[in-house]
Amino acid sequence: MSSTTASYLQLMRAPAVFTAMSNILAAQLILTRGDILWPELLLLLGATATLYSGGMVLNDWFDYQVDLRERPARPLPSGRIPRSHALVFGLALLLCGTGLAALTGVVSFNVALGIAALVLLYDGVMKNTVAGFPVMGGCRYLNWLLGFSLLPFTAASLMIPVPVFLYITSLTLLSREEVAANNRAIVLYTAAGVVLAASALILNAMTEGVDAPWKSGLVLACAGFVCYRLLLIYRNFTPAGVQAGMKLLILAIIPLDALLVMVFGTPWHALFVLALLLPGKYLARRMYVT
Repeated sequence: MSSTTASYLQLMRAPAVFTAMSNILAAQLILTRGDILWPELLLLLGATATLYSGGMVLNDWFDYQVDLRERPARPLPSGRIPRSHALVFGLALLLCGTGLAALTGVVSFNVALGIAALVLLYDGVMKNTVAGFPVMGGCRYLNWLLGFSLLPFTAASLMIPVPVFLYITSLTLLSREEVAANNRAIVLYTAAGVVLAASALILNAMTEGVDAPWKSGLVLACAGFVCYRLLLIYRNFTPAGVQAGMKLLILAIIPLDALLVMVFGTPWHALFVLALLLPGKYLARRMYVT
């Protein structure tokens, strides 16, 4: 891999792209019960990959001055990629993502437009505000709806991604501590968000008539594992400790998506979602995720 290619992959947060793809795949597996609509699925996977990558590229474009001080080795402040190229590249990725979604239908196009709008709103305006946390959660929520967008939305399809919204909102709160690690209490707020996400998942399953106590037990076990990882961050509350924890917690979006498939879809289909962990973890060993 050339150094230029590696720099662009770093700019796009390539390892984390698979977490966006897992949202789409999980939604499709629940929507179709495994009878995948392959042309539409491939288009939506391409749409989410480019929308997510575009958001990451533009995130670094907007953060250029901050990164000059705090992350000078990254592609833009180091000069490996010209800032003007990053702007064009990021906007082109967002356009590509909305275009690919449009090929699957008007509803998918509208959802993709909503994702692109929230990406620009977060990166350019709200990142450093209190409203930034739910806006980032909203991006993931809409990404799940993009996976559901091939059929009319129902009350069930609107409720299924709520735990993902809560989880991402909580992680975004914790991500603010990656550079300075000033407020240890943020870890506790994040843990509360994880517990709330697990509770929402179990409550939604009960509302939908999912009668399988082992599924609720599995949800609680997974929430317990995440809270244990947060406890480790709490004990080692340093920038390095937060960054290492965030890397794992971001990739944990894939198991969360698999868990949703296990609860609301066909349980063994969750293995297809979990398989996305392999390329994600492989790339995460070689480049940063956050």
